[in-house]
Amino acid sequence: MELETTLTKLIELFILPPGINLFMLAIGYWVLKKSRAIAISVFLVSFVSLFVFSMPFIAQSLNQSLQTDPALTPKQVKRLADEDRDDLAIVVLAGGRIQLAPEYGGIDTVSSTSLQRIQYASWLHRKTKLPILVSGGSLQNESTPEAVLMNQTMLSAFNIAPKWIEYKSKNTAENARYSAEILFKQDISEILLVTHASHMQRAKAAFEEYGFNVIVAPTVFDLSRTSWLDFIPSASALHKSQLALHEKIGRIWYSVRY
Repeated sequence: MELETTLTKLIELFILPPGINLFMLAIGYWVLKKSRAIAISVFLVSFVSLFVFSMPFIAQSLNQSLQTDPALTPKQVKRLADEDRDDLAIVVLAGGRIQLAPEYGGIDTVSSTSLQRIQYASWLHRKTKLPILVSGGSLQNESTPEAVLMNQTMLSAFNIAPKWIEYKSKNTAENARYSAEILFKQDISEILLVTHASHMQRAKAAFEEYGFNVIVAPTVFDLSRTSWLDFIPSASALHKSQLALHEKIGRIWYSVRY
């Protein structure tokens, strides 16, 4: 799996901006002496696509197109709380780490993405009293899995203890696989799945593939309103576009790989 993770990162480098734009510039330079017209065309495509993906309006549009599942309504949350079921659990997916954070004494901690997810999972837990499973391993063989970091943060920041810690997974498909190994033994086959709204469709498909009945509980929606500033390129918008394109390509890859 380590080899697959490394190869995935290398492939992403060449198919996502800005890596693909630099790759196209290299191709353009290589063909410049052979065909000036082709080289200029490649240069233009590289610069124009980089400009387009750097526009906040495009980044917002890409992310909003991924948000196909609506947020849980207060009525739905209340109904889940009133049902008092023992065959239902909350599953929250890891979203990365901050390595060697100096303000915490040089130890790893959860990324902002993971923190947003566990914050919502903690809120759902307080409303419904459902048990929580945190899911996420060590992508680069770090000593502490992401799920353990999530567990530590939930205890210290929210005073909530997850009931289960799934620490072997390295991607969304493995989140589902190893969560199933834990929860099916507890006779739990229905879950409230917590992840970012833009990631939910791929996550939901992965968990359904492993036999779960999924109630989607997406968080962090991109609901930005368009203004004239959204047509001015920025590095943050390019990063958002990159994440959205990563997710779109990931959906295609998962349909083939899993």
